[in-house]
Amino acid sequence: MGKKSRGTSDELRRGFLDFFRGKGHPVLPASQLAPHDDPTLLFTTAGMVQFKPYYVATGPIPYRRAATVQPCLRGNDLGRVGVTTRHHTFFEMLGNFSFGDYFKDEAIAWAWEFSTEVLGLPKEKIWASVFRDDDESARIWEKKIGLDPGRIVRLGEKDNFWGPAGDSGPCGPCSELYLDLGPERGCGRPDCRAGCDCDRYIEYWNLVFPEFDQDKEGGRTPLPNRGVDTGMGLERLAQIVQGVESNFDTDLFRPIVGAVAERAKGAEERAGEGLVAARVIADHARALVFAIDEGILPGNEGRGYVLRRILRRALLRADRLGIDEIFLDRIAAVVVDVMADAYPALRESRSRVLSTIRGEEERFRRTLDQGLEIFRKTTARLRERGEKIIPGEEAFRLYDTYGFPVELTEEMAAAEGFSIERSGFDAAMAEQRTRSQWATGEERAAQVDVAGVRSEFVGYETLDVETEIAGLFRAGETAEALEPGEEGVVVLARSPFYGESGGQVGDTGTLRSASDERLFLVQDAQRSKDDRPLLQGKAAAPLRVGARVRAVVEKERRLAIA
Repeated sequence: MGKKSRGTSDELRRGFLDFFRGKGHPVLPASQLAPHDDPTLLFTTAGMVQFKPYYVATGPIPYRRAATVQPCLRGNDLGRVGVTTRHHTFFEMLGNFSFGDYFKDEAIAWAWEFSTEVLGLPKEKIWASVFRDDDESARIWEKKIGLDPGRIVRLGEKDNFWGPAGDSGPCGPCSELYLDLGPERGCGRPDCRAGCDCDRYIEYWNLVFPEFDQDKEGGRTPLPNRGVDTGMGLERLAQIVQGVESNFDTDLFRPIVGAVAERAKGAEERAGEGLVAARVIADHARALVFAIDEGILPGNEGRGYVLRRILRRALLRADRLGIDEIFLDRIAAVVVDVMADAYPALRESRSRVLSTIRGEEERFRRTLDQGLEIFRKTTARLRERGEKIIPGEEAFRLYDTYGFPVELTEEMAAAEGFSIERSGFDAAMAEQRTRSQWATGEERAAQVDVAGVRSEFVGYETLDVETEIAGLFRAGETAEALEPGEEGVVVLARSPFYGESGGQVGDTGTLRSASDERLFLVQDAQRSKDDRPLLQGKAAAPLRVGARVRAVVEKERRLAIA
């Protein structure tokens, strides 16, 4: 990628990594979206997450510098996605890092070199911001880089002090690079400059200088390895280099937004609210594909709840575009097509990812129209009374009966000028949890009626057997299928799983497909009243009664508990 290149996203990824490889940075694999060994984060939100231990380490560390392209997922900007030109749930972060090696001089110099010599950005249009007390960074920009002091802006802690990622960890002042897109993109105020909220100055690279370790109470102590943590969003960079109006017009998004628009009814999909809806769906489809590829499934808690909220938020936007068919898996297929060259694993997981998305959409669409009608009637009734607060029990009804996450109901309410009585919703939720909680595996087993379902225990002869699903149960009721993320009970025609009995706890393990894909995680095994093995756990892929599966007991655990 040469000077003044209008590089593709693939070229930008490669160009960044090649540049920093040439500066002595090992190019390392990205970490997973679900961080391991970091309870402070649901998702990887920045490139430095996998390197947090390196900044605080007092002993040897494997690297003193590194470069990565890191997929990230953030759920705190949902309300801005599609409305602005540059906010996303899923995005890629280009980053170079130093752990007790180089510091501000090199980080700033290399950012300037990459921006001007590799990307070919005009020097006279680049601005820099620094933390208000960071005289060192300001001096480097002015004296060593030669940046006009009039284009160096000092900002406060809100804008130019970064971290930690989570509620504790490395943090420090930062210096950000902006590109001036011209007064026609600005707000027109005489004091408009880098850091303004308008679209004239686009911040494209954040150079963080971690110097402190912040504890959960907000206290800060000096890091053993002060260093550098930079982040440059690929989507924003592509917008700048490709010379388009928004991130959604880049090669990363254009085919996906186009696929949504093709399915929209009427002419509103290319302007106003329709365009916002199409962009939201495209953004959310990317997040779903990458999360499900890693095995994160839509559910009712933690990461799964965030994912389910993202998916159902996309479907509500589809309703505004008049899309009333099952479609999100086809948009996800376009995401795979766009991203698979950079992330080849997406090709291998394609079928599983698309079927998971389709199953989740089918379930929500069964109640979507009814839920929207309930919402419209509720707001109409309140409007007639001159009231502006939706009772908590109504919001809970939408959640419990129709599958509307409360945050989505809050968004819908705000768009109509209403708010939600959140305390009432929380009280109804707590009461429901108390009512429905299954205290023990034994009690769950007692709720399952397996009359007429044949099952043979073969666990003394083998711990790995080809069999078929003889019965499925959800919340104690017979089911024909379990969708990804659903908890339930499976009965196998031939089962190697030992059900809890005689002081010995039940087996754990997995049900797998012929291609060795994990279909069901067996978290516990109980026995029915007539001694048939009942496998309790969570579906990782669609399950159907009669399907052929491979049942695999966790051997080490069986040997340890037998």
